Amino acid sequence: MVDIDLLVEALRKRGHKVEGVFKVPDNAGDYELIVDGNTLNLAETRQLLESEEPK
Repeated sequence: MVDIDLLVEALRKRGHKVEGVFKVPDNAGDYELIVDGNTLNLAETRQLLESEEPK
């Protein structure tokens, strides 16, 4: 289960503008987020957050 509120909070803390969160129909079982004007699925959003983690 995805805690979408936690994900949005993490994005905003890192300075991203989250304009919307959309649940894709149940048959897809996914979310899409509009981050900095770009539509990202959960995998892409995760990659964005992981790429910004300090090494």
